[in-house]
Amino acid sequence: MNMILLLVIGFLVFIGTYMILSINLIRIVIGISIYTHAGNLIIMSMGHYGQHMSEPLIASGKQYFVDPLLQALVLTAIVIGFAMTAFLLVLVYRTYRVTKEDEIDVLRGADDNDE
Repeated sequence: MNMILLLVIGFLVFIGTYMILSINLIRIVIGISIYTHAGNLIIMSMGHYGQHMSEPLIASGKQYFVDPLLQALVLTAIVIGFAMTAFLLVLVYRTYRVTKEDEIDVLRGADDNDE
């Protein structure tokens, strides 16, 4: 299971990097959103449980308690990722409305070396 999770995280980081290196602003926002999903999976994979335990339980004698730390971290990361994605989408929309361009190369402006 850990190898599958590792491959999924690696694939998400690869796709996120590919999208961020794009010219289109919407693809950049989608790439950042994919990075947040990869980060959530990394946080979830940080929980180390026993060899025979597959659920996130902490054993204390004969009683079992749920470990709430990973759940709280992932929930916070989801909220922050959603807020950041919404902000970036509004920023891209406003940039498109003002400049009528959605490519980052055009928004960069003229270089001093081109003259």
